[in-house]
Amino acid sequence: MKKINKKCSNKKSISASVEEISKPVIENHELKTLVSNIETQNLPSETLQNLPNSQKQQATKPKDLRIPPAGSIISKTYRGQQVEVKVLENGFEYRGKFYKSISRVAMTIAKRQISGYVFFGLSK
Repeated sequence: MKKINKKCSNKKSISASVEEISKPVIENHELKTLVSNIETQNLPSETLQNLPNSQKQQATKPKDLRIPPAGSIISKTYRGQQVEVKVLENGFEYRGKFYKSISRVAMTIAKRQISGYVFFGLSK
């Protein structure tokens, strides 16, 4: 095992083996998050291996309980106009256009930055 020694500006010596330096690094918090997301969804790990990357993110992402179930319609009167947004399995539909987040729908309607949960009254 080859050792590498390096002097730092504060005159302390750092020593590490080549094998330790070349190991791929996964942050502990990222690994814990991934494991807890898999456990929350009760998905077997084989299921995640067979999915494309975009679907892996959706599968491991916990469902926000503030959002009504897919197929529901969220309606609101905004500046005298009736606004209706359809909740889809993986996003939202407003005026025939698909949106990934409820906040993006709210920003489109209000023409300014605003939380979709606050705009539609879906806050906890």
